[in-house]
Amino acid sequence: MNKPAFGLIGIGGFAREHYNTLRYFESEGWLRLAAVCDPFIGEQPELEREVRAGGVRIYHDHRAMLESEAGLRAVVVATPILLHEEMLLDCLGSGLFIYLEKPPVPLASQLQRLIEADRRGQVSVGFQMVDSDWNQQIKSWIAEGRLGEIREIRVVANWPRYDGYYRRASWAGQLVQGDRPVFDGPATNALAHLIHSAMYFGGAEKAEFARPVTVQGEMYRVRPIPSYDLMCLRAGLPSGATVFAALSHAQQTPAPYRVEVIGSEGWCSVSEEHKILESSFGAFTLREMPSGMLHDGYVSFCQWLRGQRERPTTRLADAEGYVWTTNALLASSGGIHTVDPRWYRTCEDAPGRIYDVHGLSEALADGRPLLYSERELPWSVEPTVVPVENTAEWRGRMDRTFQVVTGGGQAKEGAAAEFVTAG
Repeated sequence: MNKPAFGLIGIGGFAREHYNTLRYFESEGWLRLAAVCDPFIGEQPELEREVRAGGVRIYHDHRAMLESEAGLRAVVVATPILLHEEMLLDCLGSGLFIYLEKPPVPLASQLQRLIEADRRGQVSVGFQMVDSDWNQQIKSWIAEGRLGEIREIRVVANWPRYDGYYRRASWAGQLVQGDRPVFDGPATNALAHLIHSAMYFGGAEKAEFARPVTVQGEMYRVRPIPSYDLMCLRAGLPSGATVFAALSHAQQTPAPYRVEVIGSEGWCSVSEEHKILESSFGAFTLREMPSGMLHDGYVSFCQWLRGQRERPTTRLADAEGYVWTTNALLASSGGIHTVDPRWYRTCEDAPGRIYDVHGLSEALADGRPLLYSERELPWSVEPTVVPVENTAEWRGRMDRTFQVVTGGGQAKEGAAAEFVTAG
């Protein structure tokens, strides 16, 4: 069987994981890595030598790679978030299958443009968590009705981030860079998988993703960055189920992610820490992925490429629930609220400085699906409830709210109320 030729756009930062994973699948006979594009690869001379030694051609402009590599079957876009829209539009013109690293784009209006441009259904969005064994098992139970009617989905995590995390790239911790949206933060980057997985579990059918009808949530900045590093939300789904999320980078003690799905006939939960899928049907040990966290996502993508799957797990339209939720979250919060220094401490240890918010550790650990304001934490601000609509008007209002927030970091009074009163 001919091995499909892949091109990789981006090889620095997390994109290095994509390079390593592609090399693994190449060694297993699944594909051939033909070309890599990164304008800054020269800053990593050892990696550049390794790439060239493997017979992989190097480009510094993705358009040049797309024009020159006529034999490509697929391309992986693993660049910073702010470049996704432009690069994906360029790749769509090539007729290739496209693996787009998550999150797809920051704003609902951007996602709509990409959905309309992807007329042939060439794009798979790299929310790799939905392809994991435990995620697929939970989804099977939901689709089979073993959990009954889904009533609540909860996702909670704290992944501490030190100073170096925000120094690693110019866009880290930013809302915008130049005129391009970034919207970096736990729910919109590092822990975005959890929000997307919650929307997956909210869909009743095997391939269905839910979209929210209402969102109520809070966003905070603890460290001095333009964007946020702490959030919580509650989203209402068309089925009547609710999604609760509390995600953070602003607590010293790590809280490995925990996912819970509660139905009328059963429940299940999984923890990153324990690596066990627990349920009302028993407990199951999760397998280790042979090539790291990207493994199952690439298996799914390659099977789709071979015609062994009818569709990718996450199409662009399937990411609507995730993007709509995070957009409405910003509006509901009324912008990003700065936590007063009275309510946090800074900690210095071997990796560097980290921020630790008063009351957050207990809030993340006790299991109750309460917003921070409902816990009456002294630094919290009560949000509004924002209705979500699949309309150009709603997406336009979200754009305007984002512009208000990025103009001054904090939404002007009434920016969120526009959504509430317009519904």
